[in-house]
Amino acid sequence: MSQNLSLLRQDHCRPVVLNGPPDLFPLERESQQGKVVLAKPPKGVLRLQEFNPIGLRQTYRDEQTGTELPVFAAFNLEGSSQLTCEITMSSFSLNAEPGSLPFYLPFEGARELVKKINQKRMERERVALRVSAVVGFIGLVVFLLSNVLEPTAAALPFLSCLSLGVWLVGTLFTYLAWEFLLNRICPWKKLILTAVFDGIIPQKTRDIAVAAKNRFDHLYLVVDQEKRWQSQSLPDPAQQALDPLLIGEMAGDASRRLFLLDQFDLTMAEQYLADEFATSLKV
Repeated sequence: MSQNLSLLRQDHCRPVVLNGPPDLFPLERESQQGKVVLAKPPKGVLRLQEFNPIGLRQTYRDEQTGTELPVFAAFNLEGSSQLTCEITMSSFSLNAEPGSLPFYLPFEGARELVKKINQKRMERERVALRVSAVVGFIGLVVFLLSNVLEPTAAALPFLSCLSLGVWLVGTLFTYLAWEFLLNRICPWKKLILTAVFDGIIPQKTRDIAVAAKNRFDHLYLVVDQEKRWQSQSLPDPAQQALDPLLIGEMAGDASRRLFLLDQFDLTMAEQYLADEFATSLKV
């Protein structure tokens, strides 16, 4: 069992009793008897572990690159098997629903690696700024030397504004030309981090998920992702067995609650096929 997941359960879960209406099918809810049952005050129907998503904010530091990465990854049970985060110098995007559980993952620390892979571009940006300022100043000097206006008291404010405009225009056009050139020969690079879920949920956990689907708004799998993030800028991911947590999310009007439903070991495809399709022969 993953030590990271064990500590996550120990430090960020607490036992609760979940109140809610009975698990009636839509057909039953519409019947007169079903309405009578639903009208009664709900009782405690499930004893669960309430999960605090703050626990997902943990990070580790990659030994080879020194990059700070999330310890965990979270997958929507009805979503993609790949969780991808694209990190640029100023922002990051995640292929998940905004506000969902994967957005608790701390990708901010990975920006240090983004700065490292863009070091050459940032150096050339600084050169572009200096050159643009110098070109603007040269344009200003040329303008002042060629100016035929007499620097009288009346013309001085107009001449000052015009000189500032000449410097700004020269600087701006030079910088834009540099930016166009840099975007062609040395474009900004982004860091793409990918977590992949590759496994089969065992039948026991599958039954729990199917039963919980009608009660919870979303179901997630939380896995230990330490040393398993995939990226061109990171070393090859480690191969290790997963024992994910099954998390149920109940969304309310103003807040959401998360509950630990199960922890399990993944089933190999061969074992799943054998359990699902094998037949016993009587001799």
